[in-house]
Amino acid sequence: MASQAKGLQNFISDLRNAKSKEEETRRVDKELANIRKKFLGSSLSSYQRKKYVWKLVYIHVLGYDVDFGHSEVVSLVSSSKFSEKQVGYVALSLLLRGGDQMLSLVVNAIRNDLTTSSNNDAAQSLALCSIANVSGLELAQALHVEVQQTLVAKRTTPCVRKKAALCLLRLVRTSPDLVAGREFAPHVANLLQDHHLGVLTSTMSLLIGLASQHEKE
Repeated sequence: MASQAKGLQNFISDLRNAKSKEEETRRVDKELANIRKKFLGSSLSSYQRKKYVWKLVYIHVLGYDVDFGHSEVVSLVSSSKFSEKQVGYVALSLLLRGGDQMLSLVVNAIRNDLTTSSNNDAAQSLALCSIANVSGLELAQALHVEVQQTLVAKRTTPCVRKKAALCLLRLVRTSPDLVAGREFAPHVANLLQDHHLGVLTSTMSLLIGLASQHEKE
């Protein structure tokens, strides 16, 4: 783990030691050029791909524009290795936004994590958090059914269920017509009988959100 973060730590140290904004910008521009060259070059190892994507995330957090590397993010999200998938979802939540053309390439990977990872709370949680963070009408329309199914499925654990409730709330705020209030009401009633406090509070937030969008129903 330490060796994996060494390159990122050195880069962060360089930026923190910069004596002026101009020096920091030059260091960032140099790193962006290097990362772009690496992405366009030969195939990257798992370590290299994660390292460079982490650097892009950090550069983005600092306020610099990052307009490339999205295909590498999609590759990480689609990976079967959790260490890669984790990096991919973090980058996805920060670097991509609703309406981005690259989202269409990652929808199936997110859907698979929601529907086929019933025994993997971490993968489902990452998928739900990314859907909520990215939002966007296209993503909401593509995955709202899977989010609802995850929320009401008996096999779903409380940890995932509360995230699914809050994710669905975000999608409803993005597009109120995604959920039929009257048809979904029985599911909300069942969720309110859950003994897990996190599920109850998340469901109440969802209920208030649905009620505000569908007052008559």
